[in-house]
Amino acid sequence: MSSIGQVAEQLGVTTHTLRYYEKIGLLAPVAKTSGGRREFSSRDINRVQFIKRAQRMHFSLDDIRTLIELDKADLVEKPQAQKLVQEKLCEIEESLKDLKHLKLDLARMLNACLSSGDAESCPIIEGIKEPVEPK
Repeated sequence: MSSIGQVAEQLGVTTHTLRYYEKIGLLAPVAKTSGGRREFSSRDINRVQFIKRAQRMHFSLDDIRTLIELDKADLVEKPQAQKLVQEKLCEIEESLKDLKHLKLDLARMLNACLSSGDAESCPIIEGIKEPVEPK
């Protein structure tokens, strides 16, 4: 059993985050000592690690709740899990496209700035002011 402070330090989260996960039901109510201190079991720690890994994969807390519920289900709900992952992959593909465009825009602004000499206007600031065209 580990204290909330030990778990927070071990997993790189705050104690507030751990209490929040418990409050919103992502983490089952953690056992408490007679003095009211939370005592995290290895199962609780594994759950927090699962949540953190899913967050690194850009799953929302609602998505993570769904994944946890799928994990608890009697039957493996592969289609539902596959749908969540497919949606996440589509979101990431869109983000990658956006990042690619952003990279090109930033490189263009930097090159314009480097080649502008001591002009009064700054191509970087002017480039940021340009309206973004809808996709």
